[in-house]
Amino acid sequence: MPPSKASASSDFVLICGQDDHATRQRSKQMYERWISDCPDHEQEIVDGSAATVSEASQALSRCLEALQTLSFFGAGKLIWFRHCTFLGEEKMAASKAVTEGLAAVVQEVQQVGEGSFRLLISAGKVDKRKSFYKQFQKLGKVEVHDGWDPSKSDWVIEAEQRVRDSFAQAQIQADAEAISLLVELVGPHPRQLEQESEKVVLFASASGQATSEDIRQVVSRNKQAKAFALGDALGNRDLETAMRCLDEELWEIRLDRQRSAIGLLYGLISKVRTLILVKEMQARGWLRSERQFFRFKQQLEQIPAGEMPEDPRFNPMRINPYVLFRALPQSNSYQMEELVSAMHQLFRANQLLVSSPMSDDQILQQALVSIMARPTPKKTSKTS
Repeated sequence: MPPSKASASSDFVLICGQDDHATRQRSKQMYERWISDCPDHEQEIVDGSAATVSEASQALSRCLEALQTLSFFGAGKLIWFRHCTFLGEEKMAASKAVTEGLAAVVQEVQQVGEGSFRLLISAGKVDKRKSFYKQFQKLGKVEVHDGWDPSKSDWVIEAEQRVRDSFAQAQIQADAEAISLLVELVGPHPRQLEQESEKVVLFASASGQATSEDIRQVVSRNKQAKAFALGDALGNRDLETAMRCLDEELWEIRLDRQRSAIGLLYGLISKVRTLILVKEMQARGWLRSERQFFRFKQQLEQIPAGEMPEDPRFNPMRINPYVLFRALPQSNSYQMEELVSAMHQLFRANQLLVSSPMSDDQILQQALVSIMARPTPKKTSKTS
């Protein structure tokens, strides 16, 4: 039977994505709006969380029962199939019971009469290759919240605003530097940022004030924070700290197959590029050293947009402002010629990592030593 109102209907909504926080907030907002729009409709929430195929099958049966059961008052139903955990790429999602259960839900939606019910499905990551996702796209509306794209600068603005909102709700005060530091340490990971913000709130609840030092003490030393520490050591020209951070990173690479020495090298290249950019901006008179972060951001806002390159890799305005703030005083540890030379050495290290029989440890260690070793002062000849 062909779908009636089910064709691209706003009565059937799938909200999904890897950004758990955004998905949950948006789903709750959507359902509350439906309740406001249809106060005479019966409301039913079906829990879609499952850890086994059996639990997933039972959840789908409850959802199907909700769809097939008429409203007691006859006005219609608002059904929320909440927090489904079996729509992704996990083995549970590929099971016959789950596949058939999802197909039955889709068939019921296709056959529904206009105005009989509204169905909201919320889930985490969804496998877009599956029949269920493709069919639901045709039947209704799909919203995907996959978190922030680190290649775009606007994720930083949104992340900082989310931290500010979290702190304000808990009546915690924090300056711009502390908030930017938290975002920089966590990176473009909404769920983790939410968790780390909650930890900071608990830590600062007694004083009501979260400082940059509090952030450094409380925030977990994840991959982002450790890479940040290595980059800081490079910027500060602190060879001893840099070698220690490098050893820690290399050790973790051996334990985590998703990480590599190449990825670590790219982080160093990004740091040197940032140092070059801020040094050039300082030379052009756009930036001057500031101890207060908010004043530094004011300088950035005054830079003419037309002066910035279109390529995001070389546009400093696409970088987290706190990264630039940290890099500006660090750039004074190097001459521009040294930074250009450092970039050449890192590119050379890239070639060696790909083609040389030398160990990754040795290649990266030699690159850091070559970059960070201070030049030997030239001896002046004595005149007789």
